[in-house]
Amino acid sequence: MSSIFLLIFSLALLIITLSPIPNFASASLEEANALLKWKASLQIQNNSLVSSWLPMNSTTPAPCTSWFGVVCNDDGSIHRLNLTSSGLNGTLQEFPFSLLHNLTHFELSVNTFFGPIPPEIQLLSKLVYLDFSANRFSGVIPPEIGKLAGLKTLHLFENNLTGSIPQEIGQLTSLYELALYDNSLQGVLPPSKAKFEKLDLSLS
Repeated sequence: MSSIFLLIFSLALLIITLSPIPNFASASLEEANALLKWKASLQIQNNSLVSSWLPMNSTTPAPCTSWFGVVCNDDGSIHRLNLTSSGLNGTLQEFPFSLLHNLTHFELSVNTFFGPIPPEIQLLSKLVYLDFSANRFSGVIPPEIGKLAGLKTLHLFENNLTGSIPQEIGQLTSLYELALYDNSLQGVLPPSKAKFEKLDLSLS
């Protein structure tokens, strides 16, 4: 009986040893360090929940399990970033667009972000949800947003955006929510094959 028990125990131990265990800390290390660099460029309120974003070391939990607003996929790569109402003031100039290529949801609403929306937004090619509403973003809507082929929701309302709605937004055939009101935009919505469930432009 003891021999059978030892055999079963040995097989179970072998299976556990050979099974792939996702290493969230190492898989998201580069992304985490890049987000920390961006965080360092921002002005942050003392009570902000992003205080949970701590430099990675052997004693700190992985960002996938402990960082506010960060959700990772099964491979340990960041695919959701929700920093709504986080007391953040700054720009997107240091944001690691090129590294967060698995991002599907990006939410920065109700903060004090300012400056332009960089054309590098196009590098977030897997985005389905983008909400930069209720900030102070200025300049034009970058036409590169039109390259986010899978985008379903685009909220840019309550900012200081100017100019016309770029023609490229008409290429977003998956888009069903578009809210651009309370900006200084002009013109009309370009022709689109999108089937909008929610459309709120309120152009000047």
